[in-house]
Amino acid sequence: MSSLLVKINHKNNFFELGQFISVFDLEQLVVFRCNYNAHYYQRNLFNMVKIRFPSSLRNSVNKRQAEYLAGRYAAKQALTKLGIANYDIAIGKHRSPMWPEHIVATITHTSASALCAAANKRDFDYLGIDLEYWLPSNTIKEIEHSIINNKEHELLQLNSMGFAKAFTLLFSAKESLFKALYPKVGYYFDFSAAEITEISLEQKTFKLILRQDLSPCLTSGTCFRGIFDIDFDSVLTLIISPT
Repeated sequence: MSSLLVKINHKNNFFELGQFISVFDLEQLVVFRCNYNAHYYQRNLFNMVKIRFPSSLRNSVNKRQAEYLAGRYAAKQALTKLGIANYDIAIGKHRSPMWPEHIVATITHTSASALCAAANKRDFDYLGIDLEYWLPSNTIKEIEHSIINNKEHELLQLNSMGFAKAFTLLFSAKESLFKALYPKVGYYFDFSAAEITEISLEQKTFKLILRQDLSPCLTSGTCFRGIFDIDFDSVLTLIISPT
């Protein structure tokens, strides 16, 4: 992945680096990443960047409000790049963002970064992105029984990147798949609904197969391929499917 740095001209210490990320040769896809420092979060930042503060966040802790602001800020930049300026991204069912009718988009955030990937529906049918810090071994032990099956466990054990990092990649890949499919499915589904069957470190790709029917169009056996990028402290995954 390559990137184009963007100067963030806000006179505060909350917003840090901003950049448009070029994902391989997907020219129709816009991805904007914003690094932020939650320590400097203030509620008036919403007004500063002209993003509406939702009533549902009124009683949320500052950390949650900061994550939301950074995510919406990244989304605002991505939509503007697509020619849609000052669009109010409302909160829909299950707190999912409500995008313009002809746009497919997805947001992810950590405690220090937020990303939005967006494109026109004429170019892509499914789109999901997820950024995860490398999960520690104790956390993996607590959650792995609800995330992976025996076949996946064997695949991760054989992966040269090591079990913990491979598990984090799988976790992120399934999060990206959920974000990609949720707009079509309309309900929550478990991690067991999909199985990862391939991970290529050379090509930075992975393959997921649905193991249950999610909708008339998304049936068991449907395959999705994704791409990933590894950093020293995190992994970024992307599920994208052309129309």
